[in-house]
Amino acid sequence: MKKVAFILMGCIALNTNAQDKLAIGIKVGQNFTSVNNVNVDHNSASYHLGASVQIGIGPLFSIVPEAILTQTKLEANPTAVDLVLNPGLKPETFHLNYLAIPLLAQYKPFKSLLFQAGPQYSILLDQKKDGTENARTAFSSGEFALVGGAKIDLGGFFIYGRYVIGMNNIGSAAEGYSNLKDQSTWKTRQWQLGVGLSLFNF
Repeated sequence: MKKVAFILMGCIALNTNAQDKLAIGIKVGQNFTSVNNVNVDHNSASYHLGASVQIGIGPLFSIVPEAILTQTKLEANPTAVDLVLNPGLKPETFHLNYLAIPLLAQYKPFKSLLFQAGPQYSILLDQKKDGTENARTAFSSGEFALVGGAKIDLGGFFIYGRYVIGMNNIGSAAEGYSNLKDQSTWKTRQWQLGVGLSLFNF
């Protein structure tokens, strides 16, 4: 009986240790995006969803690669002054859909609180103007960014917040649209808030 109890305790200990080594999860959340030097409303809301893998490299540190489908939404609404100066302007909405691949370092100073930071590269999958028209001439094919944020682990369920700083110009060299000005310095700033679930622990 003692041997059986010892074996069971050993299995529990191994399983607990394994959960710190590798975890796979899914996540979904909201984006709030602005773009520097672009005549659009700040903090337009959009969405993101994806999957993450947490690879433990010690009791406090992990590496977290992720794959995220994420959208940047730009809404241009001309002011009365803009319309007087250029009557041809009209409200426009741009949706940029990306596959974002962040590679984050994760630090766990407390039991349930984790901090994350690292680089991210986003591949532009699709661009639409007003939901239908292709806007491919206005935006570049990819974006490099830096990510920083925090996550609260509630035992398999987690909530998180991040700030994403775009490092390169997302405007293309081609001629853009009248409502989107000064393409030489289009750089995104994005808040991300979301929830997630750990599906597997090894």
